[in-house]
Amino acid sequence: MQVMKAVRTCRRLVRACLGGLLPARRFLVRGPRAGDSVCLTFDDGPHPEHTPVLLDMLRREGVPATFFVIGRRAAEFPELVRRMVDEGHAVGHHTYSHSDPAETTARKMAAEINQTSNVLVRAIGFSPTLFRPPHGRLTPAMLWRLWRIGMTVVLWNVDLRDFACGSADELRDRLRAHDPLSGDVYLFHDDRPHAHSALPEFIARVRARGLTFTTLTEWVGRPAGTFPERSIA
Repeated sequence: MQVMKAVRTCRRLVRACLGGLLPARRFLVRGPRAGDSVCLTFDDGPHPEHTPVLLDMLRREGVPATFFVIGRRAAEFPELVRRMVDEGHAVGHHTYSHSDPAETTARKMAAEINQTSNVLVRAIGFSPTLFRPPHGRLTPAMLWRLWRIGMTVVLWNVDLRDFACGSADELRDRLRAHDPLSGDVYLFHDDRPHAHSALPEFIARVRARGLTFTTLTEWVGRPAGTFPERSIA
């Protein structure tokens, strides 16, 4: 247990250092503290049941978010990816199969990005340049390959572990215990059932602090993606 805690602490320190040293278009852990916005991000979708309900809530609340989609799920539910874009959300890569990072080479990761790119071009007409690795884990070889093909690597600085919550009330309690700050990047999962119920109260609290919501493409300061004639292969 102590070894695992030390490993996680080391990873957080490395991420913080990279996020502080590298430009946002290369590697982003959080947005600007001097600004007035936060970003909600959702991984592992689209999910046929939970994603539409979440999108309904975000539309009612007028909140843009960023979705990191798994390629094989995007291939199965392209209409949900189109809806994300049509309703003002940003979309990013989360590999094609969400394979274990420890068993994934840089070459395989790049191949999965290309596979997902083909799916997304068919669904929304372009391939996003945002990329979030499964579990937030990358090797130096993976980073180099991602940067060579023009991807922006995006992690997060607030993880409330919604995947481990047994109810919306549990997630709501975790959100109540957290003080939002400008630049926060929140990690949630749209293949889980609780975010759409727990987030409205938190959204109201964020706004009461004078903060707004944005997408990661706004912070990165680059186009949303590459178009078919600009292959990232």
